[in-house]
Amino acid sequence: MKINIHGYGSISAAGNSPAAAWETYIQGKPTWSTDLLTGMPVYRIKQLPNDPGIKAFAGQTEPDRATVLALHAADQAVQQAGWAGKDFSIIVGCSRGPTESWEEGFSHYLKKGVTRLRTSPKTTLGSIGFALADYFGTDSPASSMSMTCSSGMHAILHGIALLKSGMAERVLVGGSEAPITPFTLGQMEALRIYGKVAGVGEHACRPFSDPPSGMVMGEGAAFLALSLEEDSTCTHTYVQGIAFARESTPTPTGISAEGQALEKAMHELVEKFGCPDVIVAHAPGTKRGDRAELNAINALYATIPDDYCTTSFKWATGHTFGASGPLAITAALEMMKAGKYCPLPWQATPKTAWPSGRVLVNATGFGGNVASIMVAQTRDAGGGF
Repeated sequence: MKINIHGYGSISAAGNSPAAAWETYIQGKPTWSTDLLTGMPVYRIKQLPNDPGIKAFAGQTEPDRATVLALHAADQAVQQAGWAGKDFSIIVGCSRGPTESWEEGFSHYLKKGVTRLRTSPKTTLGSIGFALADYFGTDSPASSMSMTCSSGMHAILHGIALLKSGMAERVLVGGSEAPITPFTLGQMEALRIYGKVAGVGEHACRPFSDPPSGMVMGEGAAFLALSLEEDSTCTHTYVQGIAFARESTPTPTGISAEGQALEKAMHELVEKFGCPDVIVAHAPGTKRGDRAELNAINALYATIPDDYCTTSFKWATGHTFGASGPLAITAALEMMKAGKYCPLPWQATPKTAWPSGRVLVNATGFGGNVASIMVAQTRDAGGGF
């Protein structure tokens, strides 16, 4: 049973499509900006695509920004898959939900003592999923879910479960997040893990750097169109496997210093399918988070190559919470398409000519929630679900 990827789309500070983001990744140029209200570094999308259909839909429904980002990324995936006019299930992962609408609505309530007419259901997490269903005109179930920063990966997990059970023929799965709001920025700053404004030409978020940069928030969305069907619309890539785990520790994040849950999830995939060519790490840029993931990765191998390929793209997208996993997957798919490993901008290219036919992508979240997904090219079709 092979979970084929028929289409994928993304939008982030790195670019308004996977191809545009890939150009940013290989150029290595900074994409962050300074939030005018707080003075904190953020990864904000500079300008949304000019899509008449999405613009008209948004004008009628006034959705939250997280929904708007989801519409842009999801439409790319649907168009590439050739699914326009077809029915499919939808699952959206989002850590914070429509937080911009929630904060704005609550602020209005505090000032006026009354709420606006559409405050609910606009502020509910489910509004993202059913807005996509309304836009695409689908009849199958559409839902949203939150598993903190691994939300998008768990949406993919649930979508695959629908396909394997026969409860769906096609699924549109991914994540969306628009967390750049005063209250959310304040929450991250209170945890004392947030990054500082970087110098000119420098990256605000620097995964695996020493000293650690700290986490820097970003906004974005990414979606995959998955099915068991094989036809001409396939991208010649598939989800080879997915593993998940959870751990409970007294730390604020719930992640242990050894990254035990990450190691468990990755080990499950490596035992079944072999070592990946590349690992796209979660790596938010925090001291404990990055170190735990490196410890977990090192525990995978009996002999670690000096130049094994582990990268991250949060230097270009920021930490997009629930969308971060799917965004990393779309980056991995572009890497496989190009046949070129993309290291961190401040790292040297590995001496070994590693292929990029199979990539393992990690996501972790508060509460110790972990998911790892192996994506591969169909020429490397060694096993599957």
